[in-house]
Amino acid sequence: MVAEFNIHSRDFRDNTIEFDVKSPNLEGVSEELYEHEYITGAFTNSYGDRLFAELNYSWLKDWSFAGRSNGWFVLLTDKDINTIPQRTLGRIEKIVGKYFSNYRKELLYYYGINEKKVVSY
Repeated sequence: MVAEFNIHSRDFRDNTIEFDVKSPNLEGVSEELYEHEYITGAFTNSYGDRLFAELNYSWLKDWSFAGRSNGWFVLLTDKDINTIPQRTLGRIEKIVGKYFSNYRKELLYYYGINEKKVVSY
């Protein structure tokens, strides 16, 4: 995943590192399950918390979603975006990408539809 910076900064007080998550693979996810998850956010919020915990940088303050349909995963920081080392940014992009690519499988596992857990925590 490629990081973007401060796209939705008007919605936050902090600098933002953002990822376009508008189109996750939802193959095999029923419309009813998708609607339930969209309304409750039960899985998505816990999944976002686990992703944020894995990043484990003290200068990352929190995470959120932004955009008209919450299509952007946002990391909030008071750090100057230009001072983040490329290696660190690459690690963040890799972790966010891993979670994004496993979203469907983990969603199905969370709701007991798939037996195999994909991402180790």
